[in-house]
Amino acid sequence: MRRIILFCLLLVSISFKSLADSWQEAQRTGVATLDLHWYVSKPFIYQDEKGKFHGLECEVLEGFQSYVKEKHGIELKLNWIEAKDFSSIIVQTRDAKNPSTLGVSAFSITEERKQFLKFSESYLTDITVLVSSKGTPIIHGYDEIFEMMSQMEAVTIKGTVYENMLADLKRRLNIDFKTHFIPSDQNILDEISSHDNRFGFIDLPIYLMLLKNGGELTRQNFFTVKGTGYGYIMPLQSDWDEPLNEFLTDSLATSLIAELTSKYMGQEVFQFIDNLYEYDQLGTIILTKEKEMQLAMVKNANLRLEEEKNYRKILVLGFVIVVLFLIVIVVLYYNNNKSTKTLMVQKVQIEKQQTDISRKNEQLLNRNVQLLALNEEKNNLVSILAHDLRSPLNHIIGISNLLRVSDSKMTEEDREFVTLMDSSAQRMSDMITKILDVNALEQNQSVVLKEQVDVSNLLQEVCSRYQPTAAMKSISLNVNETGIPRSLQTDHLLLFLVLENLLSNALKFSSHETAVSLNVAYDEKVIVFSVQDEGPGFTEEDKEVMFGRFQKLSAQPTGGETSTGLGLSIVKKYVTDLGGKMWLESTIGQGSIFHVSLPV
Repeated sequence: MRRIILFCLLLVSISFKSLADSWQEAQRTGVATLDLHWYVSKPFIYQDEKGKFHGLECEVLEGFQSYVKEKHGIELKLNWIEAKDFSSIIVQTRDAKNPSTLGVSAFSITEERKQFLKFSESYLTDITVLVSSKGTPIIHGYDEIFEMMSQMEAVTIKGTVYENMLADLKRRLNIDFKTHFIPSDQNILDEISSHDNRFGFIDLPIYLMLLKNGGELTRQNFFTVKGTGYGYIMPLQSDWDEPLNEFLTDSLATSLIAELTSKYMGQEVFQFIDNLYEYDQLGTIILTKEKEMQLAMVKNANLRLEEEKNYRKILVLGFVIVVLFLIVIVVLYYNNNKSTKTLMVQKVQIEKQQTDISRKNEQLLNRNVQLLALNEEKNNLVSILAHDLRSPLNHIIGISNLLRVSDSKMTEEDREFVTLMDSSAQRMSDMITKILDVNALEQNQSVVLKEQVDVSNLLQEVCSRYQPTAAMKSISLNVNETGIPRSLQTDHLLLFLVLENLLSNALKFSSHETAVSLNVAYDEKVIVFSVQDEGPGFTEEDKEVMFGRFQKLSAQPTGGETSTGLGLSIVKKYVTDLGGKMWLESTIGQGSIFHVSLPV
């Protein structure tokens, strides 16, 4: 009887211990500890010389630690336990009695492993490529594959997906090749790079990082594997997948993972991997990226070579100068008795040099005056040509509008020709306006004429001009003008150009079937015009340079339009000329609002 009671107490104790380490109990007590079994797998998890943990998976789990603290109020401790090798992590996690056990070392999600392990949601695309030693030719056809593999040796690590892929390759191609197993703490790429007869499977991001850093392994196109993705592993009885999956699918976690992947693999490699998973022709897409990265490396190497040449020239010149200086000192030392004569000669030389410098300065001043005059003539010529071209263009536009309205007997083809003539003339007129705007911006001057401007008519005039453009992209163009003053003392043309540029940009960079609004707010001192869109928004880098001339920003037009990079710089200058202020509210992916405040 006593044995039965002791056995029951032992079962209760074990059950209580398991519960205490579960997510369910953590929610009740507010504290928990995760045992994290890991092994070195750069750039996913590793330690520096001081023992500090780094890597993509490490920082994601630290983000998870902060997430459960903020979202669920749970103090989570991360207990890092180093395994002796990669396979040990799988075994220790599979056999763990503690449900708060996690395996951390870039585990690929496979159906075989799902039989005895539980996986979190995938946090990164899993694509594996076959690479061979430097100088190995790219092979085509079964005969070449058989010849290569019969003469080379495969490299892999026991217990990894790479080992299973090699076994699958043997079975599918019916080829028997030697396999060399390396310890888990060694790198497959290093082993392949140090021999001329090795091949093996490796993750695509790691291969691209090698290529970006100047590595020269050969990727074989005939066996590229697209997996389910990387995830964290845990025992089947664990319930920690619930909060972990909740975190990994959260939008903030997605942004964090994107930022960390770019940090450890590079922005270029991350963006390529992130977009690659949608394609079926992986080999062709990867080959194109390889060529692109190789060309970039060649270009960078040429730039470095050119810089080194310049440095050598500077060093040689410096050395020559130092040698000459030493020679002068020696000559002066041994010719002390002739110092007076030498000083007189030097004085004459200095006076001659001063005369030459004065003459050259005068020449430079004259040249500068000539250049300023030429620039002024150029600006005047541009202004005259652009201004004189407007008159015949306005006649063409007026005649085309008159023909379209008055001549009801025109055929449909004639109407199309008239419409084409009108749009071409209008386009050329817009180009002339831009030329004049650029010219005025270069001269840093504009004439401000104070006049009474009917605000309501001005808003309708601007919006009616861009209503067809909005209709072509199914964009809802709205005007909100409740409670505004009837008139405003300002320059009609400059204010019109400000609103026109802002509205044009909003339509140009907004997607189809969105909304653009022109809003006006008013109090006794200022009137604020606001142009709001649902476009891509602006990055922090864009905000720093957006008002400069000829600045192309990260957002791209959504309807095939073109952009000169001048619009916002022109708007900023005109708002300043009108005595107003301009600012921006924008969040990436949530649109933008440009505000223009003018004194009443």
